[in-house]
Amino acid sequence: MLTIRDLTVRIGTHEIVSIDELDLAPGRRLGLVGESGSGKTMTAMSIVGLQPREATVTGSIVFDGRELVGLTDRQFADVRGADMGVVFQDPLRALNPTMRVGKQIGEAVRLTGDLSRAEVKARVHDLMAQVQLPEPERLARRYPHQLSGGQRQRVLIAMAIASRPRLLVADEPTTALDVTVQKGILELIDEVSTENDMSVIFVSHSLGVVRKISDDVAVLYGGRLVEMGPGAAIVDRPRHRYTEALIEANPDHADPEQAEAVIGQPLTTIPGAVPALGNFPSGCRFRDRCPHHLDECADEPPVTRQSDQHRYACWNPATAAVGTGGGSGGERDGAAR
Repeated sequence: MLTIRDLTVRIGTHEIVSIDELDLAPGRRLGLVGESGSGKTMTAMSIVGLQPREATVTGSIVFDGRELVGLTDRQFADVRGADMGVVFQDPLRALNPTMRVGKQIGEAVRLTGDLSRAEVKARVHDLMAQVQLPEPERLARRYPHQLSGGQRQRVLIAMAIASRPRLLVADEPTTALDVTVQKGILELIDEVSTENDMSVIFVSHSLGVVRKISDDVAVLYGGRLVEMGPGAAIVDRPRHRYTEALIEANPDHADPEQAEAVIGQPLTTIPGAVPALGNFPSGCRFRDRCPHHLDECADEPPVTRQSDQHRYACWNPATAAVGTGGGSGGERDGAAR
């Protein structure tokens, strides 16, 4: 359904995103994960045509047989309204503070066809009920600031699914919410995507969150896709050293059966920080922060296919599952390249 090839996003002379290959099948959920500055949000926003105006997008993004790169704003607006829904990180900023939430959902409903006022109102209430907002008639008359953070996020989800899109792009929709509300939003996205047979691109910096919602996981660093594969394979047996470091730095990554192995252990951190634009090293962009780097890491690593679904680009890949007591070491991988 979604095929990306040789995607590059630049702002001025700086390359923000460079992805050779990324695919999403119908009905699948893809998690984009990485630290702040890794390029995950820019990748997602480029797919839906909401990248900054100063950004230049080249390459190919084919959605349902249609090339998206090069579309005008008006053409892209038609695609988003009918076939793509977007849920933003901060619903308070995304929603119009001067309009009642019912009216805002109603505007999204009107994009789906020529409906009467009564039909729009009924559909708004149906959507609010679908996203588990209590007392739709009462809440529809409220303004965004009168709702809780979780309720505002549910309003955004209702707007995003109003046209029954084939693809839902959720850009860190649980970041500003407490853990209990996060769980509810994740379950909601799971339910609405299943009920409506929607594919999902879920952007997050939390591997724990991504593991709960995603079938497949794509790990980005420095705007590059460093590893991609089924969620279980990525989280339980990562190959790229950056993926390994992300998982070790997330205490909630372990399966419940493995939880005791990490309780009481010191928290692991990734040395340094994501470099500023223009300051990434040559070759593997993670090498300056990687304790397992080799001389070869100064050159661009080739893509290794662990399987048809699991691929990574690392000169010195991890060889043992993380969080199980087995050292991941610096032993060279023998897979054919």
